[in-house]
Amino acid sequence: MKTTLINLAVLTIAIVNLASAHAGGKIDVPKVITKSDAEKILGVPVKDANGRNQNRADGYYDSEWTYHAIKGDKALYFDVLYAGREAPPHLTQTMFSVLPADGSKSTRIDGLGDKAIFCPNETGMVMLHVLKGDILITIGIHGLPANAVLDPEKSMATKILANL
Repeated sequence: MKTTLINLAVLTIAIVNLASAHAGGKIDVPKVITKSDAEKILGVPVKDANGRNQNRADGYYDSEWTYHAIKGDKALYFDVLYAGREAPPHLTQTMFSVLPADGSKSTRIDGLGDKAIFCPNETGMVMLHVLKGDILITIGIHGLPANAVLDPEKSMATKILANL
């Protein structure tokens, strides 16, 4: 009886640890980068975050959210994509390797994740892409000059990485 209880306890601990490891890295962006954070970065009042967290059938997890200014065209965009076990090997690395998608110039940023690039473009959306293992983080700011967004984007990326 005592051996059975010990085996049951060990099995329960193993299952809890496995479930925690599987769920532990999934992020809910608006809980990490709040509405108040977005207002400080954009310098204007913003609407509540609009987006979703989605566990996709193909094994991916995606946390995609946007904060839009109440007035004007300023916006803060996030997409945190986790490649699932069913994904082709190195899919997020392959996705990262073809960025920026519009072919504009990018600047390598050291010290964030495994790799990071900063991508200003003429549309007014300035993107920071960060690869960390099988997770691809994209942060975009619209409506602010490119030279004003790198530091806030790096700060937000650091905050997201700390919560993975």
